[in-house]
Amino acid sequence: MPYLKIQVPSDAAHIRINQDGTLNVPQCPGIPFIEGDGIGVDITPVMRRVVDAAVATAYSGQRKIAWFEMYAGEKATQVYREIYPQMDDPNRWLPPETLEAAREF
Repeated sequence: MPYLKIQVPSDAAHIRINQDGTLNVPQCPGIPFIEGDGIGVDITPVMRRVVDAAVATAYSGQRKIAWFEMYAGEKATQVYREIYPQMDDPNRWLPPETLEAAREF
């Protein structure tokens, strides 16, 4: 699904649930993240590097994660202000497309 502001990498694939309840994880699953307010700006890039290194080591470079950012909180108010004027209301800092991307991925 195309989004207004969220940019899903072209190689991002969906994780699916099999009939028996087990997960079907593709070679390059799309994993969304929310950087968050506060320390998220500092911690998120480091977390991604650590997880990427663990995946590369565990799967000998055969798998990777297609990370993409979803927006919430203060950052969402900046990203979506012109699209969703109601984002100025602090009780609405979770944009509709963030919810949709969370459901999709």
